[in-house]
Amino acid sequence: MHLGDVYYSGTEDEVQERFLDVWPKSAGKRTIAVNSNHEMYSGGFGYYKRALPALGQSASYLAFENAHWLLAVLDTAYIDHDIDNEQVAWLNLVIRQVSEANGGTPKKLVLFSHQQPFSRLDSQGPKLQNALRHLLQSKAITAWYWGHEHQCVIYDSHPHYRLRGRCLGNGGIPEPRKKEVREARTETALGPVMWKRMSPTNDSPSCLVLDGPNPDVKGDEEKFVPHGYMTLELDGPTLRERVLLADGTEILHNEIE
Repeated sequence: MHLGDVYYSGTEDEVQERFLDVWPKSAGKRTIAVNSNHEMYSGGFGYYKRALPALGQSASYLAFENAHWLLAVLDTAYIDHDIDNEQVAWLNLVIRQVSEANGGTPKKLVLFSHQQPFSRLDSQGPKLQNALRHLLQSKAITAWYWGHEHQCVIYDSHPHYRLRGRCLGNGGIPEPRKKEVREARTETALGPVMWKRMSPTNDSPSCLVLDGPNPDVKGDEEKFVPHGYMTLELDGPTLRERVLLADGTEILHNEIE
């Protein structure tokens, strides 16, 4: 799943050359592309006219399920850092239909989007929180994965909403290391990279932030955050997360029930 940001403006040529031509298609049977603010900078033509048809994806928001989980991909970029009433109504309908088909028992809900509902290092997502307040306050969301910020941040359980938030925007764009992260306490060191522990704020739960040099930026390795990605495994009622560096080195393993 590509969580968005085809640089610089998501034009058709950029989508082809910087996403479709280089995406590891052998990694899975299907690729899903999430709409983002950078794709929309050029009007979304590269995303809607080039990316979605090439991937066999019929819409910018969709959902799929198995016996235990309901996974919903949201478009938070068509309306920047927000979703409209139509998309909220669609999500509510999907949740209700899945629950009814499951004998009235809701499945565990996981959301994917480009922009964040909250952040320890950047701006917040008040419009997203407002649009989905009914799901947040009822603690209906088990986990939420997003990009946008070019960081890797693993949040602790939200104190009010109980969801696990994951920022996974460090897939390819060089991001300068932040002073506040460098100066935070190191919780785990894994060779040259490390997980930094950040305290909670009024807007954000406590979290781990990936820090260290980026060997892919030759000559400026110490200036930029390491690239990486996450894999998810749905094993019955358990969701297993693995965070890996760009070279495939595993640096974190976690389970969500």
